[in-house]
Amino acid sequence: MVFDIEETLLAGDLPDDVLPHMIWREVIAGTQKRRVFLEGVEVTTMLRGQVGTKISVPALSTRFSATTISESNLDSAGYTVSDPTITDTDISIGNQVYVAFRLSDILKEDQPKYNWLRISLRDTGRAIEEYRDAAIRDVFLAGAGNTHAAATYGTLAYDDVIDVLALMKIDSWFPEDARPFLFVHPNQEADVLKDTRYVMSHRYAIGDLPDLAPADDVGGRQGTYAGTRVRVTDNMINAVALVVFPPNHPQYGPNTIHAMKRPMTVRTQREEIYGRQLWIASMRYGTAVIQSNAVGLITAC
Repeated sequence: MVFDIEETLLAGDLPDDVLPHMIWREVIAGTQKRRVFLEGVEVTTMLRGQVGTKISVPALSTRFSATTISESNLDSAGYTVSDPTITDTDISIGNQVYVAFRLSDILKEDQPKYNWLRISLRDTGRAIEEYRDAAIRDVFLAGAGNTHAAATYGTLAYDDVIDVLALMKIDSWFPEDARPFLFVHPNQEADVLKDTRYVMSHRYAIGDLPDLAPADDVGGRQGTYAGTRVRVTDNMINAVALVVFPPNHPQYGPNTIHAMKRPMTVRTQREEIYGRQLWIASMRYGTAVIQSNAVGLITAC
């Protein structure tokens, strides 16, 4: 038999919808932003199950000042009394943060290999947590009580962190008992790692180096720099840096409070007539800076 190669039916000649293909063993979820700002707040659940959507946090804004009095003045005029000034900051619960999606029966029938519910719920949680992380970051940025502009425009340097810490120390926030966080964008991390004024031989000798070892998959890179604990995240605004004292400070108390009204909650409803399931994941919370001088902002870096 003579076989004419020109009459051979090749695989590439088949229509696209006939060509066999394999589907990868899993859905690729892709990357996610690092979430670190929750470390800088004190979380409270006191509003959960309670009436109301606001917490008022009292603080002493004007405090007692000591003075002297002579014996003669004490006898003639007596003591002069004074009162402290108490102000309060309100933490109000904001709008509901949510993600909603539907899964059809047909999708699950045609793609039984994938657990679409697990895939969708995991990405829903990621989306809500990234939104919350950015919201806390914005509260820090708006509530910073001390601001320092970088000495060199467009570059974060060791001296800039030291200078903003000096401003915070002037307001009596000292880092000895609780090392503050330094929240930076990856671009500012690059400045830190290349800062030759910091990475010097005598600093190697004493072991005081910018140790930016990798952390967990969502916590960002972390290490120490200029007396701070570094947190690097792509969820930070470029060209600014934040220095934030940690929550539950042993001497000064919380500086920023994150109040939960509703934790991550998932609700579902069957839409039988359409052959699909509706899922809604949501969260309600409020965040406020209580002691602004515990938050420092470095700009133009």
